[in-house]
Amino acid sequence: MIHPLPVGARVTHVNQEWANARTAPEGTAEILEGRGPYIDGSYEYHVLACRDFSRQPGPDNPLDREAWWSSNAVRPSQGEE
Repeated sequence: MIHPLPVGARVTHVNQEWANARTAPEGTAEILEGRGPYIDGSYEYHVLACRDFSRQPGPDNPLDREAWWSSNAVRPSQGEE
């Protein structure tokens, strides 16, 4: 995977093992800001993520929670690859 990912890219977190091209084709978060590279070559992404990390995005689980995710834990969504 090539980092840094652009602002606005849709992504999923590696711990969201259920999130794939069929269950979450648009990802579960959107990148708002990126920082890095750090000394180890990683980046950090400020994302707008789903309220409930363990569920698919939708009307009852909007992207309304801000978080910081490491580039080591971020996968681009199907449309971003």
